[in-house]
Amino acid sequence: MRPSSPTASGSAFVTVMAKVSIVVGAGATLYAALQLLAALVILRGEEVARFLDFVATQPVPASALWVLSHITALAVLLLLVSAAFLAVSVGLLRRHAWAWWGFVLFMVLGALANFAGIVVIDLVFSWLDRLPQVPDAAPLLAELASLRAMSLTMAWVTALAFGVLHALIVWQLCRPAVRAEFGWMQPPR
Repeated sequence: MRPSSPTASGSAFVTVMAKVSIVVGAGATLYAALQLLAALVILRGEEVARFLDFVATQPVPASALWVLSHITALAVLLLLVSAAFLAVSVGLLRRHAWAWWGFVLFMVLGALANFAGIVVIDLVFSWLDRLPQVPDAAPLLAELASLRAMSLTMAWVTALAFGVLHALIVWQLCRPAVRAEFGWMQPPR
């Protein structure tokens, strides 16, 4: 495999996909940088330590406590992943073989992440169901049940839609003519 350079004969699909992904990657990287900056500015000092100590004494799932206590590290991770997606998108535009692999990997992991989000949503609502009940909470519980159903329905619809979209993108990227743009094989004649 040889790294390729962008050519005028490259497919419009790859060019458009790469350009859209560059915009998404740049936006995500900027957002992640702002999240990290906010985490570094806001989440320091004794107030945060006292808050985390207080939350640790409450009936909060261990996973939620872990997320709260590692929020800055998670912001760094989001920044790194966003920057990697931006780099892969630029490489895809330039028709580099490593970027093809990276982009396919991002598409697969992105689709799987949407399905993982369904599990997270369900876990959050399960935790809310286990909180101590207050008197006359029937309307609130009904609203919570409705919100859970709506959230899970939207999560499933979104996960399925993005799963199909990502599968179609990967399928298009695996076509022989597109793979040839990345220097792997000759397109069919």
